[in-house]
Amino acid sequence: MQSKLRMAVTHPHANFAARDQAVASLVERLGPQADELKKPPPPGGVGYGVFYTSPFKTGWGHGTSFSCDFVCPSPPGGNVNTWLYLTATNRSGLGVEAFVAYNAQGTPHFRVFDWARNDHWQTDIPFTSLANYLTTASAHGHPYPVLPVWNSTWLIGANRYRNQALLYNHTRGGWDLIYQYDYDATDAQQKTGFIGSWAPIVETFQAAYLNTQPMGALGTQLISADNNGHWGSWALLAASNSNLRIDNLGFHLVFLDPNYAFIVNS
Repeated sequence: MQSKLRMAVTHPHANFAARDQAVASLVERLGPQADELKKPPPPGGVGYGVFYTSPFKTGWGHGTSFSCDFVCPSPPGGNVNTWLYLTATNRSGLGVEAFVAYNAQGTPHFRVFDWARNDHWQTDIPFTSLANYLTTASAHGHPYPVLPVWNSTWLIGANRYRNQALLYNHTRGGWDLIYQYDYDATDAQQKTGFIGSWAPIVETFQAAYLNTQPMGALGTQLISADNNGHWGSWALLAASNSNLRIDNLGFHLVFLDPNYAFIVNS
């Protein structure tokens, strides 16, 4: 959460008023848990990643859904000695982050953080239990270890929403439901504030990185439902509806396919 506050405070595409509003949004959402987080956060932020433009972040009706293949080496290599996340949101303010979590050079985990709950931290599965989901994908002539992730938020009744996180089971050739939660919320809650603004990012927790393995995201795409609940078509994340962010923490771009795929190392 300290990293999220730092992301809000240092966002390069927001003016000071917008940054203050983003911090206030996070603090209000977290409630009493935020008291300790108001202290200066540790160095960190966004090693590299993509943020939705404001019109695109709110440009959905009754549902929004996101998927990508997180490029997730195991271990991360280099000087990673604390937490490091490969994470994303689906644009909703009360959606989930279904992501890869590193802790130093230990076994990576797939985790779910649900912004709609008071007990935000939910699913926690080590990579040693994800053999059916971890696979390999090729990009620019190179194979990369990936974890295909799909997360969604949509209206299921009057002011009633559902969050879901799924992983692709390459053994049986289909998506498996890993996490689900239904809750009450308003359209305004889903479409205001800083939460939900980040597409795939390398979320960082230390001051500098060196000699890490290639990591990032491939095939980032989104789909939305209109105000009648009709879903459109999947579309790759484009440079026209997103912006790049780099906090100069040592990560270097290996390649970028604007803006649906990127790989970085350090």
